[in-house]
Amino acid sequence: MKQIWRYLLILILVLVLWNTIIMKPLKIFTVFLHELGHALMAFIFGYGIQGFKVNMNESGHTLVQAKGWFSMFMIANGGYLGSVLFALLILCLKRTFFKKYIMGTIAIVFLFVTIKFSGFSFALLYSVIFAAIVLVLYMAQNDKLTDWVIDIIGIASVAYAIYDTFVDTILLQINIYLHLITGWYKQPVTDAVQLSKMTGIPAIVWGFIWLAIALFAVNATLIKPSKGKR
Repeated sequence: MKQIWRYLLILILVLVLWNTIIMKPLKIFTVFLHELGHALMAFIFGYGIQGFKVNMNESGHTLVQAKGWFSMFMIANGGYLGSVLFALLILCLKRTFFKKYIMGTIAIVFLFVTIKFSGFSFALLYSVIFAAIVLVLYMAQNDKLTDWVIDIIGIASVAYAIYDTFVDTILLQINIYLHLITGWYKQPVTDAVQLSKMTGIPAIVWGFIWLAIALFAVNATLIKPSKGKR
């Protein structure tokens, strides 16, 4: 039960600081997870990737090599779901013997992907800075500090991924249909739009599907286990 209060405290701080520069690195971290989700699906169901890009404005792009319709379907779903599930995996692994390797593993993955597929770019710069911070964290050898860092990046990433799904997919599609906010009518080429073109199922439906899966996963991996601890 104590753990869930800790998560709530972090979530409240994240919401309070949402539009501040403090949240920028954490939001970009989630974009990394989003693009890694696409990349992982591309390696599992396709022929891998040719390019990986994450920008300072919190956008990103992964140039994938798909095998066919099903391959593209899985790759398109890998983004939003990947960002949530990767973040939850980080929080779950914190409860295991793998806890002390989490930050180092993330740093190595970020560096490997950006060096191989991004070249000299903002994504590589971010990876290097992230790796340097992780190195300092290991040098500090403070378990409580490590716990807080893992919880903060995990909860912040889950919050941002769910927010992004709700706002940039569900609310955007509602606004496109109803024209509620002037200037927000354009249809960006999002994962949901790509899936809509592939399946004929409206983009907003994919948004609700992703949101439902994300909330179910959060309840199953964070809320229920935390309530079970007295």
